[in-house]
Amino acid sequence: MPAQSDAQRRIAELTTLNALSQTLNRAADLREALDAALVHIVELLGLHTGWIFLTDDAGKFRLAARHSLPPAIAYPGPAWQDGCTCQDLCAEGRLTQAVNVVRCSRLRSAVGDKRGLARHASVPIRNGDEILGILNVATTEFGNFTPAQLQLLSAIGNLLGTAIARARLYEQVKVRRVQEQAALLQLSQDLLGATGLDSALQRLVRVGARLLEVEACAFVEADEAQGVARLVVAHGWQFLNNTSLPAVLDPQQPHLWYLPERSADLATDAMSPLPPLLKAQRFRGHMAAAVTINGVPAGMLLVNSRAPRRFLDDEAQLLDLLASQLAQTLERERLHQEVLARQRLEQQLALARDIQASFLPDACPRFPGYAIAAFYRAAEQVGGDFYDFIGLPESGAALPAGGAPVAAARPALTRRDLELEFWRTGRGAPRAARPEPPVIAGRLGIVIADVTDKGVPAALFMALSRTIIRATASDGRAPREVLEQSNRLLLADARAGLFVTTFYGILDGATGCVEYADAGHNYPLLCRAATGQIEQLQASGMVLGVVPEPRFEQRRVVLAPGDVLCLYTDGVTEAMDARRQLFGEERLHAVLRANARGTPDDVLNAILNAVHDFSAVGPQADDITLVVIKRDGGVP
Repeated sequence: MPAQSDAQRRIAELTTLNALSQTLNRAADLREALDAALVHIVELLGLHTGWIFLTDDAGKFRLAARHSLPPAIAYPGPAWQDGCTCQDLCAEGRLTQAVNVVRCSRLRSAVGDKRGLARHASVPIRNGDEILGILNVATTEFGNFTPAQLQLLSAIGNLLGTAIARARLYEQVKVRRVQEQAALLQLSQDLLGATGLDSALQRLVRVGARLLEVEACAFVEADEAQGVARLVVAHGWQFLNNTSLPAVLDPQQPHLWYLPERSADLATDAMSPLPPLLKAQRFRGHMAAAVTINGVPAGMLLVNSRAPRRFLDDEAQLLDLLASQLAQTLERERLHQEVLARQRLEQQLALARDIQASFLPDACPRFPGYAIAAFYRAAEQVGGDFYDFIGLPESGAALPAGGAPVAAARPALTRRDLELEFWRTGRGAPRAARPEPPVIAGRLGIVIADVTDKGVPAALFMALSRTIIRATASDGRAPREVLEQSNRLLLADARAGLFVTTFYGILDGATGCVEYADAGHNYPLLCRAATGQIEQLQASGMVLGVVPEPRFEQRRVVLAPGDVLCLYTDGVTEAMDARRQLFGEERLHAVLRANARGTPDDVLNAILNAVHDFSAVGPQADDITLVVIKRDGGVP
């Protein structure tokens, strides 16, 4: 039945064409695809031999695929060293038919077994008007190509043309992607090495314009604080008279919500009239990508052309990558500026620390009949604690605690060295060798105070408080009067709302009598050598700098030989461990009692080491100040 036979043949042809199409679509390599396709083609036509030429970049024909060549024209071999009739006809534009049957010049001039082949059907492989190559399938001298075969060859030629064009386009895209990736990598390195933000942004918009093949690229910052959109950097923009960067692009809309993401005619597609500076550019093609930092919109990266242009999805992805690079650059610059600001602040705080240190005694004075040790460490670089020693001789004339020592100082640890050692190790340093301190005879004024804050505000208030108290106490007036006058002066001069707790006492070196008054400060501890008991030097009084004319109780106590007096701030007793438990007064009492037979240095180091061991896992929460005074003599 002829009709049945024709139907079966058509089904076979369609099946083979489908297989050919799938082979061309699946193959990753063009030459492998052509080799596999050629097998399907010759089988479909009922032939045995075929080959395919493709044009190279220079327009020359190169053998790209071959199947079952006869020995006379085996490849490689002399038969393929020169051109041939079909190539000449194609180059001259004389392969005018969809399928052209020509006598093969290679077979005619070949020597050896030709398997009877003499002619071939040549199919120009085209992509539009561009010649991509030639498909040849050979037959014998007397073999004829049927109309069905010619029709199949025409369809096959179209399939090959489409597949080859697609494969070449894919290769071009891959090359372009590699180039884009290389350009993005180089851009990333350039941005990292840029000396400033302006040069980095200028580099980015230039690269962005080149990668996307546009005339203009710009970054517009969304300044929400000012409520404007600011043109920060631009490439390819034509500026109006007297306009320089950065320039306000839109004085009312920081986020340019009315601009489309992509457009071939910007002015028409915008949802609001363009601002004058943008309108003056006469852009048609437009694409925008949001620049976000930690999820917060920071602006837009724009690319534009003055001719209509519709941007593709892969171009939008590339612009998104550039916007991400831009966001990273802005964030990196912000972090860099923060580091610089922090470094400047640390330098200023270090200077403030040195200035504050100059307000504290560089060494404890030598007071005949007594040994004295002191320590101060701020919780931050500067703090609000302070202590002082004021010489009050019998005549009442005050001697500065920082006066010239009676003996030359020998190289040793200063008070600041001790503090730095405690910062490094958390433990007190040996105090055997220090500069010779000044000698004070008669009476000694002793101050310890704590401003109710930390950091720079406390340090400033500390300087004011220390200056007022020292000036008030220097004429030898009673402790109660010193606190009363200091409170009046603080209230008159201070505007910060801070206040200071203060203990001030006067030690009479001859009698061991301490007259004292307390302005809300931690009660000093007196450890009696005879009994080992701890007494608190209690006296009622309001902190300084809060209310006018507070009442201060003045009391007195006598230090017996061997007694130890310990003055401290709440940074000692309020130090916390990992469970947020306080060091507390009981632990301080125990350490003082256990070390009272040692020198003041021994007592002070024991307290510091105990506080450090107790709170080693946590940061210091408050300033720490200690003053320890021991009267000579007593039970050894």
